[in-house]
Amino acid sequence: MKKNQLTYIYYSGRLHRYNNGNYPKEFFYGFDYIKTFFKNNKIIEFDFTKNSGLLFYTSKLLEKISGLPFFLQNIVNKKNFNFFLKSDLIVMTNQRLAFSSFPFLIVNKFRRTTSAVFIMGLFDVKHKNIIKNTLRKINILIFMFLSDKLLFLSKGEFEYVKDKYSILGSKSHFIPFPVDTDFWKSKEVINQNKKILFIGNDDKRDYEFVLNLAKEMSDYEFTLITSKIHKNELKSDNVNLIFGKWNEETLTDEEIKKYYQNSDLTIIPIKESLQPSGQSVALQSISCGTPVVITETKGFWEPKLFNDGENIIFLERNEIKLWKEKIDLSLRNKNFYTNLSHKGRNNIENHYDMNSFNEKLSNILFN
Repeated sequence: MKKNQLTYIYYSGRLHRYNNGNYPKEFFYGFDYIKTFFKNNKIIEFDFTKNSGLLFYTSKLLEKISGLPFFLQNIVNKKNFNFFLKSDLIVMTNQRLAFSSFPFLIVNKFRRTTSAVFIMGLFDVKHKNIIKNTLRKINILIFMFLSDKLLFLSKGEFEYVKDKYSILGSKSHFIPFPVDTDFWKSKEVINQNKKILFIGNDDKRDYEFVLNLAKEMSDYEFTLITSKIHKNELKSDNVNLIFGKWNEETLTDEEIKKYYQNSDLTIIPIKESLQPSGQSVALQSISCGTPVVITETKGFWEPKLFNDGENIIFLERNEIKLWKEKIDLSLRNKNFYTNLSHKGRNNIENHYDMNSFNEKLSNILFN
């Protein structure tokens, strides 16, 4: 028997894609599948027009004293409150959305509504200020108590929480981020034209390193798709800088797919973190048949399923000489490159497709 109401909460960038119909399904976090268990469903996105008033200043105060992402003004309103009250299951697709829904979570704790939150990098930040750090921990504990299902996209962060917060073990689950392999199709022809791609906007990417690497590898063509680097910061002429912001769809997903397919390697230099930074870009690129070079960090989502030199290239640190040598070696050896591309795609198909994710997610949410 189907339940009544499902509500998914996203930051932004989903409704437009969903209404258009052609979109990669991974960024909907299982919505298309989970909604089949419900009679009704609702997508809520941040309302960015609300940047004043009591909730706005309350959020600023809470963020200042705890260092946590409170944006109450973008979520909390009468209309959304009614959807929360009607819902049997609420899925918040990152912790920012959960903290911004705090009043709703408190109310729902006394009802039969199940709340689930996807977590990525929440436990990565530590403040030097003891009071601020203490308030952050208290707020996180309250948040974890109010939430029924904690869904971690990073194995490292999941293990950290199991160790530090063992009392919450029963509600903590690891579920690796998927990729829509039907959308991110593998390129038909494998070329080695010295074309390097970088995509990303999160604060764990090492943007300065990317610029320095491009400068040192002047015989390569670099395409950088990001909103975090400005034209006046470029250090060489071999860089094609494209302003890219997924939430605003400055490039269509089809256009991004072509960039993956037309590139030889995708590079993802990251600063050390528990956050699974670069996860979606890596999976999309590998699914398209373009191998990935990435920094090996504690936040890498599932280390046991990726082997250096077999289906991905790991580098221990962001050092120009190290990256230059690996990139040169990868593109000089055609057999090595071809195997890397094929085995990477096979690994994605076997472990990270949408069907596997949907099955794992439904087992977590309904048990």
